[in-house]
Amino acid sequence: MYIHWDKSYEIGNPLIDTEHRLLIMLFRKLDVAIKSAEPEATIMRILLEVKKFADFHFTSEENLMHEVGYPDTAAHEEIHSALLAQLEVMIGRVSKKREMPDDLLYFPNEWILQHIAQEDQKIADFARFSEHRPIGEFTYPEYI
Repeated sequence: MYIHWDKSYEIGNPLIDTEHRLLIMLFRKLDVAIKSAEPEATIMRILLEVKKFADFHFTSEENLMHEVGYPDTAAHEEIHSALLAQLEVMIGRVSKKREMPDDLLYFPNEWILQHIAQEDQKIADFARFSEHRPIGEFTYPEYI
Protein backbone atom coordinates (compact mmCIF):
# COMPACT_ATOMS: atom_id res chain seq x y z
CA MET A 1 0.00 0.00 0.00
CA TYR A 2 1.52 3.30 -1.12
CA ILE A 3 0.05 6.63 -0.01
CA HIS A 4 0.56 9.39 -2.55
CA TRP A 5 -1.02 12.44 -4.16
CA ASP A 6 -2.80 12.02 -7.45
CA LYS A 7 -3.98 14.91 -9.61
CA SER A 8 -7.38 13.20 -9.92
CA TYR A 9 -8.05 14.15 -6.28
CA GLU A 10 -8.18 17.86 -7.16
CA ILE A 11 -11.56 19.49 -6.70
CA GLY A 12 -10.72 22.70 -8.53
CA ASN A 13 -10.48 24.98 -5.50
CA PRO A 14 -6.80 25.91 -5.05
CA LEU A 15 -7.09 26.34 -1.28
CA ILE A 16 -8.77 22.99 -0.66
CA ASP A 17 -6.54 21.23 -3.19
CA THR A 18 -3.44 22.58 -1.42
CA GLU A 19 -4.77 21.43 1.93
CA HIS A 20 -5.55 17.99 0.49
CA ARG A 21 -1.97 17.71 -0.80
CA LEU A 22 -0.67 18.64 2.66
CA LEU A 23 -2.98 16.13 4.35
CA ILE A 24 -1.84 13.37 2.01
CA MET A 25 1.77 14.42 2.63
CA LEU A 26 1.14 13.88 6.37
CA PHE A 27 -0.39 10.48 5.61
CA ARG A 28 2.73 9.68 3.57
CA LYS A 29 4.90 10.82 6.50
CA LEU A 30 2.98 8.38 8.72
CA ASP A 31 3.43 5.67 6.09
CA VAL A 32 7.21 6.23 6.00
CA ALA A 33 7.47 6.31 9.80
CA ILE A 34 5.61 3.01 10.14
CA LYS A 35 7.49 1.27 7.35
CA SER A 36 10.86 2.44 8.69
CA ALA A 37 9.93 1.17 12.19
CA GLU A 38 10.09 4.54 13.91
CA PRO A 39 9.33 4.46 17.66
CA GLU A 40 5.69 4.54 18.69
CA ALA A 41 6.23 7.97 20.25
CA THR A 42 7.18 9.31 16.80
CA ILE A 43 4.15 7.69 15.21
CA MET A 44 1.94 9.21 17.91
CA ARG A 45 3.33 12.70 17.23
CA ILE A 46 2.60 12.28 13.52
CA LEU A 47 -0.93 11.06 14.27
CA LEU A 48 -1.53 14.13 16.42
CA GLU A 49 -0.21 16.31 13.60
CA VAL A 50 -2.63 14.61 11.20
CA LYS A 51 -5.51 15.14 13.63
CA LYS A 52 -4.80 18.85 14.13
CA PHE A 53 -4.36 19.47 10.42
CA ALA A 54 -7.48 17.47 9.52
CA ASP A 55 -9.53 19.51 11.98
CA PHE A 56 -8.19 22.74 10.44
CA HIS A 57 -8.80 21.44 6.91
CA PHE A 58 -12.36 20.38 7.67
CA THR A 59 -13.11 23.90 8.91
CA SER A 60 -11.78 25.30 5.61
CA GLU A 61 -13.84 22.84 3.60
CA GLU A 62 -16.99 23.53 5.63
CA ASN A 63 -16.50 27.27 5.16
CA LEU A 64 -16.25 26.70 1.40
CA MET A 65 -19.48 24.68 1.42
CA HIS A 66 -21.31 27.48 3.26
CA GLU A 67 -19.84 30.15 0.95
CA VAL A 68 -21.00 28.44 -2.26
CA GLY A 69 -24.35 27.34 -0.79
CA TYR A 70 -23.67 23.60 -1.01
CA PRO A 71 -27.00 21.87 -0.19
CA ASP A 72 -25.51 18.80 1.57
CA THR A 73 -23.27 20.73 3.96
CA ALA A 74 -24.77 19.22 7.13
CA ALA A 75 -24.31 15.65 5.87
CA HIS A 76 -20.74 16.39 4.82
CA GLU A 77 -19.99 17.93 8.21
CA GLU A 78 -21.23 14.70 9.81
CA ILE A 79 -18.78 12.74 7.65
CA HIS A 80 -15.99 15.03 8.88
CA SER A 81 -17.01 14.40 12.49
CA ALA A 82 -17.01 10.65 11.87
CA LEU A 83 -13.53 10.77 10.28
CA LEU A 84 -12.15 12.71 13.24
CA ALA A 85 -13.78 10.22 15.62
CA GLN A 86 -12.21 7.31 13.72
CA LEU A 87 -8.84 9.05 13.86
CA GLU A 88 -9.25 9.52 17.60
CA VAL A 89 -9.96 5.78 17.96
CA MET A 90 -6.79 4.99 15.99
CA ILE A 91 -4.77 7.30 18.21
CA GLY A 92 -6.25 5.63 21.29
CA ARG A 93 -5.41 2.17 20.01
CA VAL A 94 -1.82 3.12 19.32
CA SER A 95 -1.42 4.85 22.67
CA LYS A 96 -2.78 1.78 24.46
CA LYS A 97 -0.76 -0.55 22.22
CA ARG A 98 -3.87 -2.47 21.21
CA GLU A 99 -3.19 -2.14 17.51
CA MET A 100 -0.09 -2.70 15.47
CA PRO A 101 0.94 0.48 13.66
CA ASP A 102 0.90 -1.31 10.27
CA ASP A 103 -2.90 -1.44 10.56
CA LEU A 104 -2.96 2.35 10.59
CA LEU A 105 -2.16 2.56 6.89
CA TYR A 106 -5.56 1.21 5.85
CA PHE A 107 -7.38 4.18 7.39
CA PRO A 108 -5.58 6.99 5.47
CA ASN A 109 -6.00 5.12 2.20
CA GLU A 110 -9.73 4.76 2.79
CA TRP A 111 -9.88 8.44 3.74
CA ILE A 112 -8.24 9.38 0.44
CA LEU A 113 -10.19 7.00 -1.76
CA GLN A 114 -13.61 7.44 -0.16
CA HIS A 115 -13.65 10.98 1.17
CA ILE A 116 -11.30 13.08 -0.96
CA ALA A 117 -11.77 11.22 -4.24
CA GLN A 118 -15.55 10.80 -3.92
CA GLU A 119 -17.31 12.94 -1.30
CA ASP A 120 -15.22 16.07 -1.89
CA GLN A 121 -15.77 15.75 -5.62
CA LYS A 122 -19.48 16.34 -4.99
CA ILE A 123 -18.62 19.74 -3.51
CA ALA A 124 -16.44 20.48 -6.53
CA ASP A 125 -19.21 19.58 -8.97
CA PHE A 126 -21.64 21.89 -7.16
CA ALA A 127 -19.17 24.76 -6.69
CA ARG A 128 -18.28 24.88 -10.39
CA PHE A 129 -21.78 26.04 -11.26
CA SER A 130 -22.75 27.87 -8.08
CA GLU A 131 -23.67 31.53 -8.48
CA HIS A 132 -21.95 32.10 -5.12
CA ARG A 133 -18.16 32.19 -5.19
CA PRO A 134 -15.76 31.41 -2.34
CA ILE A 135 -14.86 34.48 -0.30
CA GLY A 136 -11.45 35.81 -1.28
CA GLU A 137 -11.15 33.46 -4.24
CA PHE A 138 -9.37 36.19 -6.21
CA THR A 139 -6.52 36.15 -3.67
CA TYR A 140 -5.62 32.48 -4.16
CA PRO A 141 -3.02 33.02 -6.91
CA GLU A 142 -1.15 35.48 -4.70
CA TYR A 143 -0.76 33.03 -1.83
CA ILE A 144 -0.99 29.53 -3.23
